[in-house]
Formats: sequence, C-alpha cells, structure tokens
Amino acid sequence: MQKKLWTAALIIAVVIALALPLANFATPADEPHPVIRHAIDRIQDVRSDLVNDADRDFHGHRAKAVTHLDEALRELHEALESDHH
Repeated sequence: MQKKLWTAALIIAVVIALALPLANFATPADEPHPVIRHAIDRIQDVRSDLVNDADRDFHGHRAKAVTHLDEALRELHEALESDHH
C-alpha cells in the first residue's frame, strides 16, 4: 500500500515538473501584451540584481536607479490596467 502511494506521488511530481515549464510559455492569443509583460519581467530581474547583488551604492546612484525602475514598473502595470477599462 505504501509503495503504491509513493509511486503515485512520484508520478504526480513528474507530471507537475513537466507541465510547469509549458505554463510559462504564453502565446500571443493568451497574452494580449507580451512585450509589456516581458519588459516587466526583465525590469524586475534587473531591480533584483541591483538590490541583492550590487556590492555598494555608488554614491546614491544605485538607489536612484532602483527608484526609477520602480517607477517604470508602476507605469507598465498602469498601462496593462488601463487596457482593461
């Protein structure tokens, strides 16, 4: 009985692991604004790199860049939201 449960759990885990990458590939029909979504993802990655990996603040310029990236993200999210109205 326990072996069957482990086997079922393993099969479920493999199916999920194989299906997750497919869920991340939005087709143009699925995503009306793929360029904006891609830009949001890239800006979030860059912001994360600056916040988590930069070794110093560069006389306040790193913090200012993060502020500008936050503003860009807000604008892009507002652009997506405005298209829903």
